[in-house]
Amino acid sequence: MFDGIDAVILPAHDITALRTLYVELFGFTEIAETDVSDPAWQRLWHLPAAATRSVLLGKPASDGGWIRLVEAPGLPAPAPAGRPDRVGAYALDFYLRDPAGVEARIEAGGWTFRSPAVHYALPGTDIPVRERMLDQPVSGLLHAMVQYRGRGTRCVIDQDPGVDASEVVAAMFVTDRFEEAVTFATDVLGGHLYFRGRFDGPAVERMLHLSPGEGLAAALFRGPASRNARLEFAKAIGSGAATAPPDPVPRVIASCAVDDLAAIAGRLAGGRHGPTTGIVTIEGVRRLGLASMYGATFEFHERAGT
Repeated sequence: MFDGIDAVILPAHDITALRTLYVELFGFTEIAETDVSDPAWQRLWHLPAAATRSVLLGKPASDGGWIRLVEAPGLPAPAPAGRPDRVGAYALDFYLRDPAGVEARIEAGGWTFRSPAVHYALPGTDIPVRERMLDQPVSGLLHAMVQYRGRGTRCVIDQDPGVDASEVVAAMFVTDRFEEAVTFATDVLGGHLYFRGRFDGPAVERMLHLSPGEGLAAALFRGPASRNARLEFAKAIGSGAATAPPDPVPRVIASCAVDDLAAIAGRLAGGRHGPTTGIVTIEGVRRLGLASMYGATFEFHERAGT
């Protein structure tokens, strides 16, 4: 049933800076701007304050991984992104065709990277990875900026030679229930586990400001069409276990189209995986919100034509 995250929803008290970041610096296209007047959206997204407007940003040649900015003026500011020691949204991943050039453009726009680029081998392989972490303080997130490898990764860069920054290719959520989260993603969502391993070692420690011996255990999930963005659950390893209090605001909401919303609702009934809204109809579309027990908040909606 899970076939990638169609859009990552980023609620913020003011979306002005985010609009500039993703449109002018990441190259997203503005698809639509709408007023948010139905109070059901606040309940669906599990927000502590009402939303007022929404801006949908996309990479038109991509298949998933779009961004929806949601302005909710009453939201509190997030804690700064830091160590992976707090349950909840932690990072969004992007691929870059020309990482040095894109990173220079982003820095010139006034945004800050946590460290210089690091190089390491993809866990379990000898495939080289170049990665750098960008601070996105409006949402309290990190953005993993990974060098694109032709035929080694899938994203809009494959389709459009003029694009130098991808859509969102993965959304990472930190959880203190890692094994349960893996089971949830496979058995409840129907996701395909295509990577499970550790991200650790000196390069990762430098990139994430971790102590020696600390790192992340991660599991990534995709659907049958391998659409972006992928779902990633992670837990801290070493002495950096999730101990900070969770953010009361879902800073990232994974919006996923599904073919059988009733089946998802049935699997989530009883609240074992976290509170849901039940099926609600907003703007003519049946939807369901879930604040999962695994640090990830979801909005499921019926796929057009089903």
